[in-house]
Amino acid sequence: MLRKSLYLLLFVFLIGACKSSKNQFEKGNYAAAVEISIKKLRKKASNKKEKAVLKSAYTLAVQLAERKVMDYKASQDRFKWDDIIREYTQMQRLYTELMQCPGCLTEVELVNYQNELNEALNIGAQVYVEEGQLQLEQQNKEAGRQAFRYFVKAKSYKGDYLNIDNYIGQARVMGTEVIGITKIPVRSKGLEVNSRMFSRQLLQRLNNMNFEFAQFYDVEELRNQRRMPDEVIELSFDDYYVGQVYLKETRETVSKDSVRIGEAKDSLGNKFDVYGTVEADLRIFSKTVESGGLLDVLVINPNTDEILLQQKIPSTYAWINEWATYKGDKRALTKDELRLTRERELFPPPPQEMFEAFAQPLQRKATNVIRRRYRYLNN
Repeated sequence: MLRKSLYLLLFVFLIGACKSSKNQFEKGNYAAAVEISIKKLRKKASNKKEKAVLKSAYTLAVQLAERKVMDYKASQDRFKWDDIIREYTQMQRLYTELMQCPGCLTEVELVNYQNELNEALNIGAQVYVEEGQLQLEQQNKEAGRQAFRYFVKAKSYKGDYLNIDNYIGQARVMGTEVIGITKIPVRSKGLEVNSRMFSRQLLQRLNNMNFEFAQFYDVEELRNQRRMPDEVIELSFDDYYVGQVYLKETRETVSKDSVRIGEAKDSLGNKFDVYGTVEADLRIFSKTVESGGLLDVLVINPNTDEILLQQKIPSTYAWINEWATYKGDKRALTKDELRLTRERELFPPPPQEMFEAFAQPLQRKATNVIRRRYRYLNN
């Protein structure tokens, strides 16, 4: 127990040492040392050790940040402003924290980088807008998606950049894949309504996933608009069947011991309960209708007829109706057996209901297959 306590104290000490301003200062993490000193001086403004660390750490943090900014500005990298903005943002955060620490203000000479940060943000936004415009000139999907990312980055730097929302919208349109979904052909006219419902629901589920660069349409809708899809998802049911009614009957004699079956009197005329075994002839009926098949998901390029993806998804559904009858003493029945005696024989559901129950789990499975196919379009 003593050894565990010592280990715990050592662990706490090491954690505290790692978080000390002096430790961070000695590692060259000057900004982190400043932040720790600020927290401690807010609690105790007279802490001389923290004041000493703060003074040295802030001076070195300023010098290091300015040296880094000079090196970044000398670089030929077009995106160097990301690094410059990061440095100015960190230093400006320290400036704000120090301004809210009365015990710190007498120890350091604050440097306000807001003007430099604003200039860097403006230039950085301009660079990303220019790069995005270059991407738009390529007039292809991938370039449109890259332009979108550049414009979004520019907006994060300067939210009111001129026409930035229009640029973002233009890039999104260029980068968006238009994907058509065909209606599901079925052999039975009686299943047509539910197959169309399946297609509509799947279409709605996919669009509700809010892909950044994918929009799903009914193929007929695109045809009416004279729009050519980039890819087409063809759906069909393979070998769909609704089986025959299968009826099964189970007969057995059930019994239960130690059941009160009557009353008797002893020689003195005292009444007492009589216990024995009760029996019943039980008949359990089970009516079953099964349906099953495969959903064939086929993704093709409509321009070349190239098959981009094909996957067959199985599904089955069994409708089951159970009921029972008995002759004899119902006390011999279990709770479940007694419940079955209250059930009645039912007619099997119509084919459309069977189809809907069969197709329902396919909605989630098909959605997952298509989502994985187009996950690269989710920004």
